[in-house]
Amino acid sequence: MTTVIELQETAAPAVALELESRPSTLVAARYDNLPFPNIGPVQEIALDLGITAKGGDVTIKGLVFQGYNGHQLLFEQRWPARIISQRTGEDDLTIGAGTGLALRSLQFLLHAYEPLTHLDVTAVAQSLAGGQNVPALLQIPVVTHTQQTDLHFQLTGAWWAIQAGDWSDFHKSEVYSQPFAVDFVKLGPDNQTYSGNGRSLTDHYSWDQPVYATAGGKVAYATFDMPDMLPAAIPDQAILRGDMRRILGNAVAISHANGEFSYYAHLQQLSLAVNEGEMVRRGALIGRVGNSGNSPGPHLHFHVMNGPNLFIDQGLPMQFSHFWAGGQFYEEPTTIPTRMIVVGPERE
Repeated sequence: MTTVIELQETAAPAVALELESRPSTLVAARYDNLPFPNIGPVQEIALDLGITAKGGDVTIKGLVFQGYNGHQLLFEQRWPARIISQRTGEDDLTIGAGTGLALRSLQFLLHAYEPLTHLDVTAVAQSLAGGQNVPALLQIPVVTHTQQTDLHFQLTGAWWAIQAGDWSDFHKSEVYSQPFAVDFVKLGPDNQTYSGNGRSLTDHYSWDQPVYATAGGKVAYATFDMPDMLPAAIPDQAILRGDMRRILGNAVAISHANGEFSYYAHLQQLSLAVNEGEMVRRGALIGRVGNSGNSPGPHLHFHVMNGPNLFIDQGLPMQFSHFWAGGQFYEEPTTIPTRMIVVGPERE
């Protein structure tokens, strides 16, 4: 008896695109209480976008970003291939099957008269094999965070917010934990950030300045053993010990028991006045400003997350209270924008 086996032609896998956002849910910052200027309420989101080819090679042709409040379209941006090339630095937008293209540190700033509820991202590519268009759509939820903790300004004297929440903030390059972080440097009597040539740590007015707890809580994370680097020095990778959290040097994270954790970084080696697991009061000494980790010069890095773990827990927008700016004292939580000079009250 002869058995006849019919061979069926296996269909080639369909060519498709897969889009991925990091974070998968975006937290929007709402800037509706600025000391100056009064430009009306503004909201901001930041994300990384990944585009992966499935089943065949494709060339990316364009992207469309649409922000919505429910069914109401609030903004739309169309990015043809030439803009994507400028944004990524890639002249060739062809990606092979199973590989992808990353668009890092995307940031959108718009009015906040109505809050964003989701961001739709549409990508269009062309299959290299068949020439057909290959579309993909990703809908990313957006939530607006309402701050629960009254964060008193944590420094004394005149400090310059060299980075905070706007388009010029380099913290946006790390969209997960630090998109709303702020860096403060102290100004001296000459309105400069350092004296002399600035090559020594002691030249910098920020160096060795006390840092206080913005609010009470429990110390959830503390690192104290990293050496202070000379200004502009790059830390040896061995110092990180394979733990990328140490890139922010000696640091303290405090849980405020409401889903918000304040994070103080680049502190001076062995200057920490608190221990992990310890309860602290608002105004308690945390440590002193240093230059540990990946830091160009002595300054205080501060941000808020929904947990104590850098790169794992998500960053949250923040406002401060109890500081002077422009000759006015701010007792209620207020956004500190980039390049504003803030004066903290004297402490006993």
